[in-house]
Amino acid sequence: MRQDHLSPDASEADVAAFWFARMNGGHAPSPQDEAAFHRWLDEGAANMEAYRDCLEAWRMLDMDAGEPEVLALRAAALRRDNRRTTRRRALFGLTGGAVAAACGGLWVMTAPSSARALISTQAGQRLTAPLPDGSEVTLAPSSRLRLDYAGDRRGAVLETGQAYFDVRAGTAPFVLQVGDQVLATEQGRFQTTYRAEQPETVVEQGRLRISDRRDGEPPVSLIAGQSAEGRTVVQADVEAETAWRLGRLVVRDRPLREVVERFNLYSSERLVLQDQAAGDVRISGSFRYDGGREFALALAQGFDLSVRRTADGVWRIGSPDRAATL
Repeated sequence: MRQDHLSPDASEADVAAFWFARMNGGHAPSPQDEAAFHRWLDEGAANMEAYRDCLEAWRMLDMDAGEPEVLALRAAALRRDNRRTTRRRALFGLTGGAVAAACGGLWVMTAPSSARALISTQAGQRLTAPLPDGSEVTLAPSSRLRLDYAGDRRGAVLETGQAYFDVRAGTAPFVLQVGDQVLATEQGRFQTTYRAEQPETVVEQGRLRISDRRDGEPPVSLIAGQSAEGRTVVQADVEAETAWRLGRLVVRDRPLREVVERFNLYSSERLVLQDQAAGDVRISGSFRYDGGREFALALAQGFDLSVRRTADGVWRIGSPDRAATL
């Protein structure tokens, strides 16, 4: 699905619906599509308004997304009548059954406007969504982000999981609360993970200030290429840490037990290590996490491990001396 497939006289609603479908469909957008999407948004305020109209219209129906082509058609139809459409009229305007769930995640509205929305994803899902100020967030599976926008305030709370932010410049800093930490930036790209007691943060672009609400210590400052767990700042492998946004795990000489743990965080399928020796095997590579079979085959063929899928659907990984059945 490419924008150049649209006719030259495509309406504003059609172009907005195209990008809504591409960024929120069942497949991760390519880096080229992400770049093109941002170029389109930057072309004018009308484009951002049209895209928001699509998102608002879809959210008011409380429906899941589906195949990109179907999603685009319905988003365009809803967007054209969004400002005067009630929930009842919009539902009558749809034809056919409800769209099958295939998107990266769901918006769950907790207030009349998106400025106070709760964005959440389930296991095996990820979601890229625009924020009220034109910034953007991508949520990893099993994550919850609560927005807090009002007037010049730009804020959010990451309740659990992992989120990647692309923050645009605004009239006030963007402030993210993660546990007891408060992260602030004027603009830039960064990722925060909050699954354990101590949040972990990686900065890809810009400068980020991290302070702790429990103590009076000066804020920690991170720049591009750095990460922090607590107040400890180190150099980061940004590509490997953020590859999940494209549906991949990038691994550089790590023990398999760590890789399995990461895979299980992102995938709807499960991997289980059968013995310690298998967990000690060090691996490198780039693997998709939305397909357990591909990952299992890579382990069996590239690292001489035994892999079998049991009746409960779990992929069980063992040392080479164990029988392998794919």
